[in-house]
Amino acid sequence: MRLTILGTGSARPVGDSGQSGVLVQSGETSVLFDIGSGIASQVEARVGATNLAGLFVGHFHADHWIDIGPMRYRFPWADDAPRKLPVFLPSGGREKLQHLAAAINERPTFFEPAFDITEYESGTAYPVGALTVTPHAVGHYVPAWSMDIRGPGGERIVYAGDMGPSEMVIDLARDADVLILEATLETGATDDARRGHLDTPEAIDHVRRSGAKQGILVHYWSERRQIIRDLCAASGVAVVPGVTGMVVQIEDGAVRVEAPDVPAWFPPHAGRGVSGATD
Repeated sequence: MRLTILGTGSARPVGDSGQSGVLVQSGETSVLFDIGSGIASQVEARVGATNLAGLFVGHFHADHWIDIGPMRYRFPWADDAPRKLPVFLPSGGREKLQHLAAAINERPTFFEPAFDITEYESGTAYPVGALTVTPHAVGHYVPAWSMDIRGPGGERIVYAGDMGPSEMVIDLARDADVLILEATLETGATDDARRGHLDTPEAIDHVRRSGAKQGILVHYWSERRQIIRDLCAASGVAVVPGVTGMVVQIEDGAVRVEAPDVPAWFPPHAGRGVSGATD
């Protein structure tokens, strides 16, 4: 099984990464998990939307699904696609797509010729080619789901998505090959009382306690990458910050991380004020 990180950003745009998106492949099967801003272009560069076996969206914050609009234009305009893309959405997904079509001035049925929509249920396993994906509800500010992704040889990736501290995710990822977690906050003390995000030490602790062979941290501001990298290195845990283009190979029980050489990044306009949501 092969995992490629397509984006590590949160809701606030950064100059060196798209928002949320990971690609999991096994044999001829390629499945995309989340499709935030900038991810549709990454898909085209690496595999092509029409070659995907499926798309799963973990929740409806824009940084996790807004590029489903641009992706739609890779399919026939009016006639049904020769093979519709299976798209797995949380409950209410069909209605959300109708609203999105209206917002971008397209007909109400705009997404129907391209996508075969399933509104998934928590705890239900969905076979997609060589993979099996089981969503599990997790705590966030809106309804959200973690994804348990299993390959034909017993390989396993848990893509936790956006979440606050979660014993459920620790248990779900017990002895997984890879656990992908967010590391949004500088400190959890700034979060809401009903937690919806993790800080880096919390994310590292989740990897440690789960026993996952490899942790990958995503959903962070790029200018914090070196801080996150240093915290990971000092932890003694097999965990690293994800970067766009990072590939993780899982084969015969071994996990190998192939990371591109990505320098520390800081915006040229730093100091002019930084703000923005972290959904």
